[in-house]
Amino acid sequence: AVVSTQSTGTPFGIGSTLDILKSPIDPRVHEHEFEALGPGADGKITGTQAKVPMQESKLPSSTLKRIWNLGDIDKDGKLDVREFAIIKRLIDLKLDGHELPVTVPKAWMESLDFEEARR
Repeated sequence: AVVSTQSTGTPFGIGSTLDILKSPIDPRVHEHEFEALGPGADGKITGTQAKVPMQESKLPSSTLKRIWNLGDIDKDGKLDVREFAIIKRLIDLKLDGHELPVTVPKAWMESLDFEEARR
């Protein structure tokens, strides 16, 4: 039997990571989980609060550190709901067998309306 190595358009085919990186993120998908973590008056959760849901992924600490560094857009050591949504997307990306991007994709930044996306 001949096995085709061409992309079949399945999630396992070539280009699927690119499709994910170009897909917008809706932070409302993670809003309930985020609110359950008890954000402070500033609307953010701390690294300590984010640690448990991140560790539930069972990803290695080194990978979770990279995910945190990518997702904490303003580098304040806390996450707002948009940053939390990015972290959840990055965890899902990694759990699905994809490599992490070097930077947060512009499509994600734009869909979450970050100022940084307009630069």
